[in-house]
Amino acid sequence: LDLSRTYTDFTWDNDDHTQVTLGISITLSKLQSKLRSKKRFLPTGQCSYVNLGGHVQTGGYGQLTRSFGLLADYVQKIRIITANPPEARWVHRNVAEDRELFRAILGGSPGNFGVVTDVTLKVLKDEDHPLSRGFRCVFLYKKETLKKLLDVLVAQDDDDDTPGDYDLIISLMSKREEEEDRPVSVIVVYAQWANLKGPGQVYNSAFFDKIREAGGGKDHMLPFHDILLDDVQVPMSELCSHWVFNMVREYQLPYFKRLYLSNSRSEDLKKNDWSTWAAERVETLEGDRENGLHIAGQFQYCGGNQSRLRIKARDNLTSLSWRDSSFGCTLDAFYDYPGNPEQRKAYRSQPNSEESRKALAGVKAAAKEWVERNDKEGVTEKKFTKQDRRMMWGSHDHDLVATREFYYDQEPKKYDELSELKLYVDPNCIFTPNKFSIGPHPARLQTVYQKVSLANVINYTIEE
Repeated sequence: LDLSRTYTDFTWDNDDHTQVTLGISITLSKLQSKLRSKKRFLPTGQCSYVNLGGHVQTGGYGQLTRSFGLLADYVQKIRIITANPPEARWVHRNVAEDRELFRAILGGSPGNFGVVTDVTLKVLKDEDHPLSRGFRCVFLYKKETLKKLLDVLVAQDDDDDTPGDYDLIISLMSKREEEEDRPVSVIVVYAQWANLKGPGQVYNSAFFDKIREAGGGKDHMLPFHDILLDDVQVPMSELCSHWVFNMVREYQLPYFKRLYLSNSRSEDLKKNDWSTWAAERVETLEGDRENGLHIAGQFQYCGGNQSRLRIKARDNLTSLSWRDSSFGCTLDAFYDYPGNPEQRKAYRSQPNSEESRKALAGVKAAAKEWVERNDKEGVTEKKFTKQDRRMMWGSHDHDLVATREFYYDQEPKKYDELSELKLYVDPNCIFTPNKFSIGPHPARLQTVYQKVSLANVINYTIEE
């Protein structure tokens, strides 16, 4: 069901603008804009064109994960259309008979318990965090710079009680001559101090100072999309708008997705020299700008005793897994035709020629080999994590039942409880469209259909 243009209402529920009811088809950029107009904010992801429905059902991870938790933690009630009973109803956070379904919707198996149409969210206020500060800039990509920044990220975990105010995301995007605003490879840094204790809290600039130094100093800081923040006092609602980047995808290209969560501690990553390994893995692609490969990477610290990702999990009001993780990392490999811009243009002019297909197939194979080696060394050989932990919003599997141990903690208890509820609210599996859904799977999904892969040919034209 395509609901992208269907549920777009936005209604404040009270006069002090601390609760809002809205449709799941609203984009994150529109949500943040409306909240900012009232000096309000919520923790969300960074992708402007992601819609609320899928985002909240997979947690709502983003820049504020450590300081404020997940977007799902702020849900008060959910409107859902179920098969059993066949009706639209509101499922409430604090109503005993709703608790099981409420919990399942938020992380259990997105979209598979029914059709979510609207949610009500508790909203946060700027005035409760009046001294909040932000840091946003670009550093030109160098392997050494990336390594130093990753060392700052890892060091956040040296102290179990690192204050929850600090959030840091390090993003990496490759050079593409076709992208006018990105003629070189860049490292984008987003960091904040959230002033969780409000007025009177003492601020220490040491964290931002370390980031600036790792990047090469103030002279090496460049604006990202015309915005540069260097340890500046900014209201939280405005910071949240700065954390959202205004692009549909990093590249309009096919890609191999990889998201890793880690239960390793800083001493483990230092022992494994993870920052050097990660920087070298990036360099294997970035070192050759005509190989047709492009990285979208992101690194984040979310651990420690003061992390709201962990603290808010204690309520057990969502079924989201792996909330005791310390680090997160995405390393996506996008692939295009190889060569210089003129050579790529020539391939695109004849996408169905044997030469073009062969060239793209070779780059696709290289991208696949790159991510699979990261899997092997980072996960299987435990350079990054002691346990294979995956998230549904960054999945790369096709069969959730077969890979459930990677997506659900408390195995098998949590999965079995969710599966039992699924059979009750959707006994005929109406809302099971494919195998990346909680089981058991209906017989119709066992039929093997011939697949047509659009990733073998890149279509650069836009049709009305």
